[in-house]
Amino acid sequence: MTDPRTAVEFRLPAASLTKGDLVNTTPGEDDWQEVVGVYAREADAKSAEIRTLLGQLGGRYVVVQLTDLAPVDGGVYFDDEGTPMIYGDDESEDQPVADVVSSTDGLRTYLYTKFELVSVRAR
Repeated sequence: MTDPRTAVEFRLPAASLTKGDLVNTTPGEDDWQEVVGVYAREADAKSAEIRTLLGQLGGRYVVVQLTDLAPVDGGVYFDDEGTPMIYGDDESEDQPVADVVSSTDGLRTYLYTKFELVSVRAR
């Protein structure tokens, strides 16, 4: 029996990404972000900036907008004052959680060639 929570990773052309896909922007380092928008033509874009960018690309690229949530790579503990802290490593000090986590739901904008393969988690 297969565990339904198991994540399967595969690669597909950037042009076939859809909103909601989870993309590993840095394979091997596990920087997973959710696709917010995929734009291949000027008519697809919702903003003037993306339309302008697409107009300069001549159909050779796909513009993909992703969430921008910073990963937290250390364990969390509470100091003597109750402040949540993240353990540092050998090169860095412990830091307050508030200084490390993303404070807003930012966006990353990527350009992929329309044929470029992107690492995606199966739904």
